[in-house]
Amino acid sequence: MINLDKSENWNNWEDWLKTKKAYYGSKTGLQVYGGIIDFDPDKQKALVGGEKITYDEYLDLQMEACENKGKVRWYFAMCYYYTPLEFMGQIERITGKAVCFKRIYVSGMYPDGVCFDGKEEHVWIDKHELKQYSVGDCLSFFAEPYRYIKTGSGKQIDFGLRNPVNIKRIEKYELPPDDELMLQSVDAIICETCLYNEQCFGMCIRNKKALEVLRKDMLSAVKGSKSEKGKKSMDMDSGEIHFISTWSNDDEED
Repeated sequence: MINLDKSENWNNWEDWLKTKKAYYGSKTGLQVYGGIIDFDPDKQKALVGGEKITYDEYLDLQMEACENKGKVRWYFAMCYYYTPLEFMGQIERITGKAVCFKRIYVSGMYPDGVCFDGKEEHVWIDKHELKQYSVGDCLSFFAEPYRYIKTGSGKQIDFGLRNPVNIKRIEKYELPPDDELMLQSVDAIICETCLYNEQCFGMCIRNKKALEVLRKDMLSAVKGSKSEKGKKSMDMDSGEIHFISTWSNDDEED
């Protein structure tokens, strides 16, 4: 049992129990801050290790994964609930049974056709389909996102990749560290200043196209480029970045 006193979703454990009772045994997928809780008992069968827990544990573990979003492979989760498009990564280590990718870049798509991307660090995938590759190889591939129970420090639900197909060697790539840090800062600023930040429940409800335009404009501003989408100012001496962004009508579209 976890402490829910600071939860964005429930006031306390009893509040969660009321929610669980309301949807118990149904086909409902409940979107909350931090993810989705799937009440469908049949979906437990697809959870790797799910046969070792009860249905109540299954629901509690999903809730705890949403409450501890930072400990879950979030971009793999998005690919699980939405549509994965492509994965890219560089092999860092190979053992007798698995391959470890130093970093996997994720491309996926929301139901409205707008794409998203992200990355996950130090990802292990079964070696079977990757036997012919070596440490240092950079690959692009498609794979199946899946849920599993990990037991390293108590039972937790997390997300991984399996059954890679359409595997291709690609040229060595690098995501510049500065750009990576800048994008993280930009995303944090957008979330903190968003008009919908108390309504999104951890799943962004802002217009996806407008959001991507804003991210690109703000990143360009950080790099010293001018943007026509809003007013931005940078305090280069202090190292802090301040943004005053304008809200376009595009953000109000579905």
